[in-house]
Amino acid sequence: MPAQFVDADRSLSTLTCYKDAVAILAIKPSSCFIDLPPELWTAIFLLMDGRTILRCSAVCHRFKDIIQASMELQYRIELAADGMVDGPPSSLTVGERLIRLRELRRSWATLQWSSKISVPMPGPCHAYELVGGVFCKMHHSAPQPFRARHLTAAWLPSALDPQGRTLVRENVGFPTRDFAVDPSQDLIIYFKGGEGNALIAPSALELQVRTLSTNEGHPEARSVTLRTSVLLPVSSAFMQIVDDIIGMWFLIEPERTHITLWNWKTGRVIVDQSTFCAPPKTWDVSFISSRAFFVTTAQKGGTIEIFTFDARTPKSNVTHVASLHLPTILPHIRVSNFSTHTGPFLARPPSDRPFVAANEERTHVFSLHYVDPNPEAVRRLMRFCVFLKNSTLERYIRQHQSRSGVGEEGSTVPLAVPWEEWGRENTRFMVHHWSQFEWLSRYVHGHRVVLPAPATRNGRAMMCVLDFNVRRDVWRSQCYPPDDDDAMDTPKAAVISLDRPTTPTPQPIVPQRTRERYAISKHPRLITEPSVEDHPLFFPVPYETALPYRELWHEQEVEYSGIMVDEERIVCLQPASSNGDMKDIHVFTM
Repeated sequence: MPAQFVDADRSLSTLTCYKDAVAILAIKPSSCFIDLPPELWTAIFLLMDGRTILRCSAVCHRFKDIIQASMELQYRIELAADGMVDGPPSSLTVGERLIRLRELRRSWATLQWSSKISVPMPGPCHAYELVGGVFCKMHHSAPQPFRARHLTAAWLPSALDPQGRTLVRENVGFPTRDFAVDPSQDLIIYFKGGEGNALIAPSALELQVRTLSTNEGHPEARSVTLRTSVLLPVSSAFMQIVDDIIGMWFLIEPERTHITLWNWKTGRVIVDQSTFCAPPKTWDVSFISSRAFFVTTAQKGGTIEIFTFDARTPKSNVTHVASLHLPTILPHIRVSNFSTHTGPFLARPPSDRPFVAANEERTHVFSLHYVDPNPEAVRRLMRFCVFLKNSTLERYIRQHQSRSGVGEEGSTVPLAVPWEEWGRENTRFMVHHWSQFEWLSRYVHGHRVVLPAPATRNGRAMMCVLDFNVRRDVWRSQCYPPDDDDAMDTPKAAVISLDRPTTPTPQPIVPQRTRERYAISKHPRLITEPSVEDHPLFFPVPYETALPYRELWHEQEVEYSGIMVDEERIVCLQPASSNGDMKDIHVFTM
């Protein structure tokens, strides 16, 4: 390429990966350089992620015109704006995926779904999951809660597949206590129960690695059985699959938390009690990624402890990355609960999904309780819901890794981050006024949280959807969705900013043309101003939290015992019948 085309030390031929593509922003423009054919510029921009493409559109009018004229580039930008990543190749064109993305954006902005479908789900329910659009439940035929053998799996209907399908397996071949599933890997892992009505025999904890479709041993698993030793009965346990890792945290009397991680493909134990001892007063555990997790503790007024591990070696040394401290409490106040929940992990986008939620956009929800042990206290209990984005936790992992990489003295010491340095901008505290939801599974997915709310004055049940993916112009496009007659398949779209809102100015709500829908919702509300928590009976000083979010309330037609969510649907569970059998589940497709 002639030298006058670029004024840099690298040519365009070297732009073969994202890191090189970003260098285009540093190249000094010249008329010859800018006047390259649009097809070439489009190919170059496609090497970048959505954020970088958006920055390029601000370089000059020609770049802006090229980017706005390309449906593929617009799709890439809008995926990033909506916190999504592209799915695998399919029969859907880029234009059809872009249309579907905008349809979902409008539906979630108003909670107006396209259909309500009842899916039969007979029989009692011992444990259930909603992962990758598949609802699974285990149940038993006798009153023995640790001997469930019956599996029902329903691939739920969606706008692209209104029929769905159901798999019923009368006997998986052994008693089970719990299970975890990843449909994108055709993977289900069972926590094997005992033959009697008991917790589990000491000295043995066993997992079975099977395919969801056939119940055979998974072909990628070197061993179908995973084991670890326990000395006392397991009182409760939780399982999570993240790519090639299956994690299990369980309580052993007297209520001591143990964490064991396996690589389910190799069968090796990666982390167990010989390499990792849970911090004092540990309350809960959750994954950040397939190579990182955090635990919540009640020590020092409440902390979030971040850890990483190396899955390439057995019995990995766990690295303590950071300790994030919660607001300072009064000396006599205690943390009585610090549980956490987030959406499921998928190793890859399912084959039937055009896009899925990006991991960095996932939200973690904490149920945080403070208690005053004095029985004569004016107020003894303070409950909060706390919301935190996964990207905040990932940022401290990168910060610790960069510090360790330069060989600084003490670089292996975990970061101690006081509340004042991280809490205000990265969290949102809300006084806990929701109906009890801690026992529910899958009320969080990506950047959305759906919560059952107290009934209204007329006795109607409510649900509240909180969306923590808030961008300035994305919000505007959601409040002013195009009419049905608009040419949605045109590549041009409104300019999108991927930054957080910088002003609390409320956006007006413009009435939309009436559409045939199944739900009538209240107007959404954008919350950008900080909230002040002033509770002198529990905290020495007031504190603020300012993570922005969008709030939308919906009055339900009937009261549900549980509400779940994923990218393209809300799934509602009806209260069980008098004999304990589960009723139909209602699927609201977006």
